[in-house]
Amino acid sequence: MAAATKQAPNKITPKQVGAKFVNNLPFLIFFAVLFFTEYLLFGVSDALIGIAFLFFARNMVNEPGLSFANYAHRVAWFFVMSMASTLAGLHPVLMVGVTLVYLFFVTLFNSDDYLSRNYYWLGMGYLLLLIYPVQVDDIWMRVVATIISIVMTTAFVYLMRAIDAKTGRVNIFKRDRSYVKRAFDDVGAQLQALVAVSKQGKDTAPALDNTNFAADGTETENIHPTQTYGIAQEYARCEYATVFRQGGLLSGRQSYTFALLLCCEQIADMIHAMALRAERVTEEERHYFEDLADVFLAYGQGSVKSVSQMVARLEEFIRTHTLPSTCNEEAWTGVLAALVRTLRDTRLSTDNHTPFIKSIKYRFHFLRDNVGLRHTQTRFALQMSITVTIGMIINVLLTHYAQAQMAIWIPLTSFTMLNTYRDETLKATRDNIIGTFLGIAVFVLFIHFIPASIRMPIVVILSYGIILMALGPIPSITAGTQMALAALYPMATLGDTLVSRLVLVVLAVSCVMMLIFVVMSTHRSNTIHAKVRELERIDVRLVQVIRTGIKTGRVNLWRTAQLLYYMHMNSWLLESLAKSLDSAATAKHNLKRQAELQQLRADIRTVLQANYRFGMEAEHAVMLLDPRRSTDIGKTQTATTTWSNPDTTDRIEHIDATSERLDKKMLELEKMRYLEEDDE
Repeated sequence: MAAATKQAPNKITPKQVGAKFVNNLPFLIFFAVLFFTEYLLFGVSDALIGIAFLFFARNMVNEPGLSFANYAHRVAWFFVMSMASTLAGLHPVLMVGVTLVYLFFVTLFNSDDYLSRNYYWLGMGYLLLLIYPVQVDDIWMRVVATIISIVMTTAFVYLMRAIDAKTGRVNIFKRDRSYVKRAFDDVGAQLQALVAVSKQGKDTAPALDNTNFAADGTETENIHPTQTYGIAQEYARCEYATVFRQGGLLSGRQSYTFALLLCCEQIADMIHAMALRAERVTEEERHYFEDLADVFLAYGQGSVKSVSQMVARLEEFIRTHTLPSTCNEEAWTGVLAALVRTLRDTRLSTDNHTPFIKSIKYRFHFLRDNVGLRHTQTRFALQMSITVTIGMIINVLLTHYAQAQMAIWIPLTSFTMLNTYRDETLKATRDNIIGTFLGIAVFVLFIHFIPASIRMPIVVILSYGIILMALGPIPSITAGTQMALAALYPMATLGDTLVSRLVLVVLAVSCVMMLIFVVMSTHRSNTIHAKVRELERIDVRLVQVIRTGIKTGRVNLWRTAQLLYYMHMNSWLLESLAKSLDSAATAKHNLKRQAELQQLRADIRTVLQANYRFGMEAEHAVMLLDPRRSTDIGKTQTATTTWSNPDTTDRIEHIDATSERLDKKMLELEKMRYLEEDDE
């Protein structure tokens, strides 16, 4: 929901527009078939459901890793949307009451800090269907129309996914391997840099401390784990839309890939630790790192292509190489062994499923921890539902007492303009006004140059083609205005149609402007406080799991990967929110407020640094406590090194030392809880 999570759009070239059109052409054809099938069978009141299913289909096609169970879960939300709009259309009182309840829950359950508009088409579809509400006798037709839409959409989604898989256009397994190869290549390059630094000596070694840490992985030095951390964080963000729709759980494929990236992070962290004492690196250690660099670069640069070959090379390296220091030997061999065991688990690399019931429970626990008036999601859900409901009340009054046409566009336009933060809403309002005026001008041209007999199909297909291409908010609003005017024009003259549209937009803008400063307004600093608390809950859970693991001698790598995944995501969001405070701090605030924002920015950076180090220590403990260690004994005849033995005294001492460092890092984080105090 944060504006900071949105990247500034780049200028789109004509070539890119053409590519977007070609890529979205199948969706446009599907929409035309679905919309006009529903229109011919059931009329315009049910045809509008095709608009919502169009964008649902696009999301599902672009996330081919989603399992069918979770796909069905998403479809169920659209069925609820259809039935809620049907119920709301039966009576004006229901229209107001159902809107308040439906929009609150659909926004709360489907919005997220990382996917700010994930609820959008569930809300937009609901409001679109209220343009032409159905009566009690027509409810069965709405149910049938919804089922037909679901069947046609499912057939289209799985057909497109099959085509994409066959042609290789979307290959999630190849994409996952590309992330792993990048991480391996990065680790290999850092190992080579470590060797070079150790040869140069202390005087020429770079300053390798954590003062230049950035959560997004931006770092100028050649040897720093944040570079590898950035690759893992990029993968986490890339997969998050799918993870969210899986109830928040990682699938086997996602766990497999992310666990490999975590192993690379750990190796990069150990490289950094060795670089801090580069002047003391011995010739034997240098030889170890040179050979290990060759192993990683072989896979990262493509000379070794298969996982089995990479496993064989790593196993051979572990058998033939040791470090003189027992502590270093335990650390390096333990992490490399965890990497080998993870690579071997190839059955998970193609598993896109998550336990459906478990995902529901996971989402419930997440909401339980993140619902409350202090939380941005709750406040935004209340603001959205109240604002649109007030617009709905105005719509009901105008429709029943002033016989206004299409007053439903007041709550609908309010819905499109409202965003989490005031500056986002103000920008959306500006875009909406500009897009409305441009849309009016374009519609006048359509009236004069397109015959009435074919105007509606052309306007519908062209408008949603532009919206599908996502050229920007103003083009999308301009296209949406065509739909609104095309629906209104048959009921009035051109002049009345244009004036009516402007009046409705002005009323919607007035409604939003009055309420965004009053009803449950949210601030980025509130979100920051909530995310720090969420990050602390993740840290506490990790500590509990690792302490239990130290007692029992094992920690489930896949379970901890889930926690570490959200640690990466939360750190990225906090950094993004903190960057947004920079512009706020330079705005026209009083000096005291500017100082507060600057201090908050500095505090966030301190928290991220401490949490980053905590995460690295936690990962190290997890690698050493990986429960699959004992199952490796005997698999390789020549396995004689301590990585095959879970009970060596040296390993236990190393884990105890890691646990002590973890406790110190946890204490540092606990001292920073002053960030939990609201500054609003």
